[in-house]
Amino acid sequence: MIEPTLSTEELFLILYCIVDDLYPEVAPDWVRFRRSTDQMGLSDSEVITLSIMQEGRSNDSELSFHRVVEKDYLHLFPGLISRSRYHRRRKDLLGIQREMLRSLMNRFRLLAMWLSIDSAPITTAESPRWKSAQMSIWAAEAGFSPSKRQFFLGFRLHLLVSNTGAICDFVLSPANVGERDVAEHMLAVEADWQARQPSFFSEARPVLADNGYCGDWLKSLFGKNGGTLWYALRRSKKAASEGEAALRAWHRGLRARIESVFGSLEDQFQMEETRARSVWGVMTRVVAKLLAYMVGFLANEALGRPGTALKSLYR
Repeated sequence: MIEPTLSTEELFLILYCIVDDLYPEVAPDWVRFRRSTDQMGLSDSEVITLSIMQEGRSNDSELSFHRVVEKDYLHLFPGLISRSRYHRRRKDLLGIQREMLRSLMNRFRLLAMWLSIDSAPITTAESPRWKSAQMSIWAAEAGFSPSKRQFFLGFRLHLLVSNTGAICDFVLSPANVGERDVAEHMLAVEADWQARQPSFFSEARPVLADNGYCGDWLKSLFGKNGGTLWYALRRSKKAASEGEAALRAWHRGLRARIESVFGSLEDQFQMEETRARSVWGVMTRVVAKLLAYMVGFLANEALGRPGTALKSLYR
């Protein structure tokens, strides 16, 4: 199935089945069997399904999305709650969504042949509104985006992506935290995770990085833990031979995978501008967008389609 043949109703059902299967695996008993569970009009699985569809459809406005569901898909969600209650429930279920995301990431992490690491900015306010924005989003900090060559106020999303395009790990940090500092933490977690999977890995999988992570200290630090880091040399340093030039081109070709993932998150899921008004809101929207990416990835593979063909899935 290269082209999608799913209606929106069928996609709702597929997403709900995936979420409802994951929910009992990650939700503790005190959440699943909390008081008044039977009296809730909308179950936790339905709230998360709506959240995933909202982010997959690139609908930043909860109000407009809620109106569409109420108008056209009320037969699928007969217990639909008000928009304000839906907003609060999304935030309350942040921990469950994060654990669902972690479960899916670990599932695809086992199948990865190699990994790539990189980061992208998440802007919370433009320069004239920095002072007022920091009053509500207190964790946002000023950072610099080399690709856009400009400063921004917000956060930085760090990802570890597999060769197939699946997200295997993520860290959300203030924008002023250095890429290498976060990479040190993520690589340590990856090395520890690989060490606990002896039956799957006869040798450590390489992690590919761009020239922002260059430096023997990070490579040697990851190597001490049993990992292998392949970083790109800075472009100002010319290749010593044709073989080295070919190796650089090969390295760039492999790293194109993570660039396409960030491109999908930016274009399809509007990751760089969450439009949240609080730290909790930023975290909720980021986790929901990443979960929508991974649930869509899983749905695509189940349908026999390329996992990263998310734009045609959420059309």
